[in-house]
Parts: sequence; structure tokens; C-alpha cells
Amino acid sequence: MALLQAMVMSRALMRNVPVQVLLPVDRLDPSGRREDDGRPLKTLYLLHGIFGSCASWVAETRIKRWAEERGLAVVMPSGDNGFYVDQPLSFNRFGEFVGEELVELTRRMFPLSARREDTYIAGLS
Repeated sequence: MALLQAMVMSRALMRNVPVQVLLPVDRLDPSGRREDDGRPLKTLYLLHGIFGSCASWVAETRIKRWAEERGLAVVMPSGDNGFYVDQPLSFNRFGEFVGEELVELTRRMFPLSARREDTYIAGLS
């Protein structure tokens, strides 16, 4: 499992946003043997709770082990405690960023599945 840290420029938010990404390096079959069939990765977009950051999941949970056991990519953006909703008066369009822009961007950057049934979102609040 690789942990990548990036700053991505968001058009929706008009600023750079910190993002952490967990990517399976070696997929294992049920018997523990290496499996690399070239299939795109199923992906979980994981949102932190208030007062957290994109680093909270890796630092405070076992998300790395959990994702590795499932061969799942995990994308964790920083939400600036903005509740991940669009707030047009303050130019915070987090709903657009997470729901559209981040998904499109990460699918271009990493071998992530574009299938709806392979894409999940969850969070803590």
C-alpha cells in the first residue's frame, strides 16, 4: 500500500487543496499471492469530520490496513471544516469539488475505476 500526499488545484474552490491517497501497490488473492490483473481499482472517497484534516484517517484509524485487505484505493481530501456542501457566498463549493472535480481528477491521475458501482463515499461527523 502506498500513501501519497498531494496538493491539487481546485477550480471549484479557487485554491490548492491537500489530499491523501492510499493506493494498493500489490493486490493479493484470497490465498495471499500477488495478483495484478490490470483492472481499475474500486475507490472510496473518505471525508474527515469537523476539526480534522485529510491526515486524520491515516493517523487515527486502521484505514490503511482495511483498504489493503480489500485492494481498495482511498482518496481523502481536506474539507476545511466546511461540511462538504456548496456555500456560494463564501466561494466554498465543496459539494462540487468532492462530487465532481475530485472524482474526475483522481480518475485521470490514478488507475481508478470509472464505474459507478466501484465508487463509494463515506465520512465521519
